[in-house]
Amino acid sequence: MHYCGIDLGSKSSSICIENQKGEIIREFEITTDEDSFRRHFAGEVAMFCVIEASPLAEWAAQILENQGCSVEVIDPRKAKAVICTKKKTDILDARNLAKMARTGWFTTVHRKSPESRMMRTLLKARTGLLETAIAQQSRIIGLLRAHGKRLPKKSGCRFEERLGLVMADLSPELQSVLSSLLNVWKLSTREAQGLTRRITELSRRHPVCRLLMSVPGVGPLVSACYVATIDDPGRFSCSTDVGSYLGLVPRVHQSGATEYRGRITKEGDDLVRWLLVEAAHVLLTRTKRRSALKAWGEHLREKKGLAKARVAVARKLAVLLHRIWVTGAPYSWTGK
Repeated sequence: MHYCGIDLGSKSSSICIENQKGEIIREFEITTDEDSFRRHFAGEVAMFCVIEASPLAEWAAQILENQGCSVEVIDPRKAKAVICTKKKTDILDARNLAKMARTGWFTTVHRKSPESRMMRTLLKARTGLLETAIAQQSRIIGLLRAHGKRLPKKSGCRFEERLGLVMADLSPELQSVLSSLLNVWKLSTREAQGLTRRITELSRRHPVCRLLMSVPGVGPLVSACYVATIDDPGRFSCSTDVGSYLGLVPRVHQSGATEYRGRITKEGDDLVRWLLVEAAHVLLTRTKRRSALKAWGEHLREKKGLAKARVAVARKLAVLLHRIWVTGAPYSWTGK
């Protein structure tokens, strides 16, 4: 058995292979593409490879597994805690990863299913399009303000209609510039709406997503993102661990008799955390039907304010959704 550490890079990757005694057999650098991986790993003896989690990790792991290698994707943050060095190069990183493969001093990360990765791709693409639309809208408003113009505030009017009310008073040069930005806004908004409809359709056909949507405040986007992020509910031994996994628990600093709890850790995936907070906001401010969860959140809102109540309810939702997923029982509106 040989042990391999691979330091993946966007252009090139450094690779170190050790034997069972820790002796370096080969060290080399390859171009980060499929042909290079297949060519350099073809005909190798039984090999255990370690790769740090990154956007390229799953792609590289699948190529190596097709070549007959055993692959683990590990947590890079915990790997840094194991490797304490003041000198850092790609080849040294590969050596350290090879040592970790041989000794087992690493923490693996969950490798998501192809369906979850595709759903994550759709969600991330939608988020990127929305960010582009918001950026263009803000840029248009800022340019108008620089020329002493403001968009009229008319309820029920779309952004494009409000902009049209002031376009006639602008110079042809400024109209041309704003029209270009407006076209980008229109395109990104339209494409984002198309992806939203696609995600909604997929969620309503997915049995787990439909089950999670029985919870108040949880819609197609929230359920789809939650299922794609958690992927396998069995990897959590306790539902309360999900709140910590998604970064919705407070930071804790404890030493002796001193214990301090601060803001939430914000570890894990930021998209699902943001969507859960939005779902909590909908539950507290828009949902009319009474439930035990809403009552608990409203009581906390009176004591701590809306901002803290939203985060607390989001943590409750994260735990509750996992429990519903595991048990297969829909949300009980009358339960306590």
